[in-house]
Amino acid sequence: MPSESLNFVELLEGINNGHTLETLEKIERLLQEHKYDLGLLTLRAEAFRLLGQNQKSIEAYLFTASLGGGVRSWMSAGMLLAQDRQVDQAIHCLSKALEIEPENAEVIDCAITTLFNNNRQMQGIDFARKQLLCTQNTGYLNNAALLLQGCELYDESVNAFEKILQLNPDDLRIVGSALVPTRFTCDWTLTHSLLEKIKASYQLGDHHSAHEFPLTHLTWCSDEATNLAVTKAYVQRTMGATQPQLTHQAQRHHANQKIRIGYLSNDFKNHATMHLMAGLLEHHNHDKFEIFAYDYTLDEQSEYRRRFLSAIDHHRIISGFTDLEAAQKIANDQIDILIDLKLYTGGGRPGILSHRPSPVQAAYLGFPGSAASEHVDYIISDRVVTPDDSAKHYSEKLCRLPHSYQCNDNQRFEPLAKTTRIDHQLPEEALVFAVFNQSYKIDSESFSVWMSVLREVPNSVLWLLSQSDTAKSRLMQAAQSLDVDPSRIIFAPFAMPQDHIERLRHADVILDTLICNGHTTTADALWAGVPVVTKKGSHFASRVSESLLRAMEMPELVGEDAAQMISIAKELGVNPSHRSSIREKLSLKRKSSPLFNTALFTLNFERAIEKMVERQRLGLAPELIDV
Repeated sequence: MPSESLNFVELLEGINNGHTLETLEKIERLLQEHKYDLGLLTLRAEAFRLLGQNQKSIEAYLFTASLGGGVRSWMSAGMLLAQDRQVDQAIHCLSKALEIEPENAEVIDCAITTLFNNNRQMQGIDFARKQLLCTQNTGYLNNAALLLQGCELYDESVNAFEKILQLNPDDLRIVGSALVPTRFTCDWTLTHSLLEKIKASYQLGDHHSAHEFPLTHLTWCSDEATNLAVTKAYVQRTMGATQPQLTHQAQRHHANQKIRIGYLSNDFKNHATMHLMAGLLEHHNHDKFEIFAYDYTLDEQSEYRRRFLSAIDHHRIISGFTDLEAAQKIANDQIDILIDLKLYTGGGRPGILSHRPSPVQAAYLGFPGSAASEHVDYIISDRVVTPDDSAKHYSEKLCRLPHSYQCNDNQRFEPLAKTTRIDHQLPEEALVFAVFNQSYKIDSESFSVWMSVLREVPNSVLWLLSQSDTAKSRLMQAAQSLDVDPSRIIFAPFAMPQDHIERLRHADVILDTLICNGHTTTADALWAGVPVVTKKGSHFASRVSESLLRAMEMPELVGEDAAQMISIAKELGVNPSHRSSIREKLSLKRKSSPLFNTALFTLNFERAIEKMVERQRLGLAPELIDV
């Protein structure tokens, strides 16, 4: 029998044109005669990939690479391993490829995206810095700049984006990405320039070209219709039309069975989410509810991690799982309601929900806006952050809690004074206004309001959280331009939760950021007994502080607009007896108001869960729920 000919072009066309299985069979026959032919081995590995047989494809590429298959074989193996979330093995393969071609920009980009997508950005710093020297490809440079930003190297990231924008100033994908580090460094000149381009595209109805991140978008745009359109474009761009591919288990028999709640997050640690949620988890009624946690947190040892692990019934680590594998694990547990605590915040994995592992799926706490996804049935909110008029701007239904949507932990650290103002470089006799929101939330309008307050209140200072030297320098220059002595701005470092709560006692009044309020930081201040002054907002993120203040029964600290906010802050600043009265009221309300009544909140939260689950069990579509 004559041997088959080695026609690589024909074989490649067969693989790519719908005849993959038949072509693979031919390749296997040819390999019996040409056992170590690198071309055939590469085609065999690619055929396995196209057939969806990832493990076989990985093994085939690794075998080819071991025989000298070169950069492409090592890189292909690395990419497939990354898809399967085998990160260490993926980086090993990509490093092998770089040993052969140290400046291969495509391989470097694979390493950067692998580490970024698995919340291991710190391991990618050297790759990112190297990429900035290796290529003019703006897509690759964009990924490198974003990784540096994810490592809080904001100045390096801005410098990288400035280089990219010189290469391609009108690429809206780059413009949208560049907004992230420019916000962190308070580069309002560049930020406003970028926003002009983005707004122009939105005015034309194009919400897809500017590759904005939904969370960054919410920090500058408070129009709910635009928020929904931008997030929807992001979902379509990053997830497409993922269809469920799960093997669902038999339906549970629900009579007299506990409701199974699944929480999905990578923040089950010393993080703002657990600072708020620890008490809720500990107060769950385990006679009625069974608590599962689907956890892809980078492991750490902290008191919050310990409390989390002690409070739940079932701990499922899904760090190394693909979205489909994680979804199958959730489906196997027959969860009644899956609550995603992340969505489009750092390291979120909303792709898990796209496989529909749970009959009811809800978003809560992490992302202050609509999921813009058909795979999310409800957002758990309240009547302040999502009033009736907001419903039309949410793809999911509102499930609104009484008082405030935000859970709070009444077992948090007590605000006991252990330091003095001098320990924090604060003048002892000055009136201290403070803002402890991260610098990406500081916009020029908010800063202008704060400077107006300082001008109205003699002998006052502004105590700000320090995030970068560049941001500090720019904020001091902005103060000078608004006729405020820059020496009246004092910067504080990041601190552990207990230390932060303690130092808050040295502030007299907290001023809010206006487009994206303080969320956990507002709760921190109220817990410490410090009044927070804010104004009414027009989207979820700009209404959070009002929600918390109303749950604290302190609506007098909410201005109708910026002018009234300045007036409220001024009165607190210049009138010591009024300030003392407000602080005394806060101290009493901390013990009596709903905001820090963790048991009451948990009861209402569980009622919300029961209502969402009950509708599904009755075969009813999701609908507005008010608890």
